[in-house]
Amino acid sequence: MTASYERWAEPMTAQFARAALSLSGGIARGERVLDVAAGTGALAVAAAEAGGRVLATDSSPGMVARLRERLDPFAGSEARVMDGQALEVEDATFDASFSVFGVMLFPEWRRGLAELVRATRPGGRVIVATWVNPEGAGPAPLIRQAYRSASLEAALPPMPPGMMVLCAPEGLKAEMVRAGCGEVAVHAVDGVWGGPSVDQVLKVIDEIQRLSPHHAHAGLDDEERARLRGLLRTAVEARAEPGGAVHIPATANVAIGHKPR
Repeated sequence: MTASYERWAEPMTAQFARAALSLSGGIARGERVLDVAAGTGALAVAAAEAGGRVLATDSSPGMVARLRERLDPFAGSEARVMDGQALEVEDATFDASFSVFGVMLFPEWRRGLAELVRATRPGGRVIVATWVNPEGAGPAPLIRQAYRSASLEAALPPMPPGMMVLCAPEGLKAEMVRAGCGEVAVHAVDGVWGGPSVDQVLKVIDEIQRLSPHHAHAGLDDEERARLRGLLRTAVEARAEPGGAVHIPATANVAIGHKPR
């Protein structure tokens, strides 16, 4: 799962990680940086390259193993398995605390936001990125729409409740203020996901479905799977450019808050 995520998800999430770093003022050499639900390290590695001392956390041991490999060249940076809803860090430790498409997925997402703020020093920055579309980005909305069109939506897991609230800029801002942030500004950032051809994108979508923790695809019969494949092909072909490449736009909210002094 980790290698697959790095191959098909990180190229998209990295676009927004770079934007989050830039919009928050960048990372000064020696600053302490926290990255919660860091995945394979799109933000953590960039922050370490800028000279930050990064603690990257994720609940997945596989993700953390990959993070350790990628952060190993950077003195003062490390990765640890950790629950973002109950961070094992001291209060007021970090100059900048990030969660790029992480906190929005937590079952107790308000606790996740509060933990980001708790871990940040007074005057430090708290940065949270969420998708504008409550169904996610990249192939996720296409997959969910195909299930609905095939009358198979009952096979899908419900969307995380945090995404439904945090997808709206006003909701994200209000919840960050509620968690203890001040001076919150929310920026809309555009990005893109896709591949060199329709067939390649469909291959990735099939892999995503098979590797999904809920694996709704596994409960379908052959006829249902064939119907779903047809709908997905139609949806992807509609987004193909004349040269054959597929580009699916995505927009994220990037919220920058400051912890009051």
